[in-house]
Amino acid sequence: MAPGTTLPTHKHTGEVYAFTIAGSWRYLEYPEVNVAGSYLYEPAGSVHTLHVPATNKEPTDVWFAIRGPNLNLDEDGNVSLVFDAAFVLSVYRSRCRKMGLAVPKVIGA
Repeated sequence: MAPGTTLPTHKHTGEVYAFTIAGSWRYLEYPEVNVAGSYLYEPAGSVHTLHVPATNKEPTDVWFAIRGPNLNLDEDGNVSLVFDAAFVLSVYRSRCRKMGLAVPKVIGA
């Protein structure tokens, strides 16, 4: 993620494990900052807004293991988008086609 990136506020239906590889980031709702080498556990049902500080000198790289759908929320807390594995695969395949790349086979899909 580029410096200054803010993702939509969202809620996880399952737990999330995060390991920061480079850069730093935080959730706007909490004071803790995640830096390279840090690990974060998020319980199911947590609601937050991921933010990468604009002062970062490099892109932020985080590995996430996410169980279950991610629910993007609007300013009133209503679900505006369900972001699950099927959605991610659809977007990935679409972008491969648009870029003229072969669409790779995916196990189970």
